[in-house]
Amino acid sequence: MKYEVFPRRWGYQHIITTPVKGKVESISVESGEQVHEQQLLVMIRAERGNVKHILTAASGKVETLTVKVGDKVVHGDVLFFIKEDL
Repeated sequence: MKYEVFPRRWGYQHIITTPVKGKVESISVESGEQVHEQQLLVMIRAERGNVKHILTAASGKVETLTVKVGDKVVHGDVLFFIKEDL
């Protein structure tokens, strides 16, 4: 199952948070990388074993990556800050 993340805005940045509780399985982007709408950012293995694909709804540059593979996350944890393309 795929999730599209609707980022929260903070100035010219988008805050990408996790919609599920689980463990970070893989990260597809790095800090400083340019991302586009509908791009896969991270995969999270939910508590029930399903892998959730987290996509971005924003286009811009990954400013800060706040998680790493193996981290446990809960609903609402910040994953990325993406600086919006102007």
